Amino acid sequence: MFLVVENSDLVGILQSQMASGFNFSDMALRNGLVSTQLGVDIYVVRDGTFVDATIGSKTVSNSGHRVFGVKGVSTYSLGTPVYEEKGVSGKTGKEIAYGTHFGFKLWAQKASLVVDITVTA
Repeated sequence: MFLVVENSDLVGILQSQMASGFNFSDMALRNGLVSTQLGVDIYVVRDGTFVDATIGSKTVSNSGHRVFGVKGVSTYSLGTPVYEEKGVSGKTGKEIAYGTHFGFKLWAQKASLVVDITVTA
């Protein structure tokens, strides 16, 4: 199983790990253990990853959402990479900008194996 969270969610995860028994909490305190808990692989993305977006005429609401599910039932989608070299004024050398769109796709019959978690304050 997997869980995708933003880095601002780590406070709660670390507190949970530190309260989960001596050996586990000691590893969490010493190493910042966030990679797995109770057999669930934890993936951390930066704040602002789950935002609302408009794709064409459709608005997708991702703000306040996280993803949990069974590994191996979805595929990821990587958009066409964009690469650009920019001159830096007053200096020698170049600035490199690189980016791409990333998302995942899911077969309809496997949809129940991935859960959309809505976070509310």
